[in-house]
Amino acid sequence: MAIAGCIMTAGCTQNNGDIGEWFGEWHLRSIEINGTDDASYTGDVLWKFQNNIVEMVVVNDTGHSHTEHYGTWSADGSVLTLYFTHSDDLNPAGSAKYSPPTQTLLPAGVTELKIRKLSSSEIILQYDPAADRSIVYTLRKRG
Repeated sequence: MAIAGCIMTAGCTQNNGDIGEWFGEWHLRSIEINGTDDASYTGDVLWKFQNNIVEMVVVNDTGHSHTEHYGTWSADGSVLTLYFTHSDDLNPAGSAKYSPPTQTLLPAGVTELKIRKLSSSEIILQYDPAADRSIVYTLRKRG
């Protein structure tokens, strides 16, 4: 019985899929646009990776109220691909809770980000939406 409990608990933490360094809750610490900090970003977004699901959570100043945004993801070598293309009966594909938070500057749909760094404590990603525009995201592991 104790062994069954351990197996069930272990399976739930990573949903029977080891995703390595990605797993867990990450705080989006900063956004840089063309090498300059985005002064409008207030540090209020968390990224949570589990299995192939990414949840981006916008937390208010008190830390109690939040808005959730859901997508899926995959990583292949040096590229993280985010898929904000899902829907349900109340939300069309890529809208409302199935789109990234506006403060991330990420579009709905499928987005590729270069993985500049991936470790157990820090992720640095780069998104190049245009030839003259580069956005760098620095995330730090929570907990």
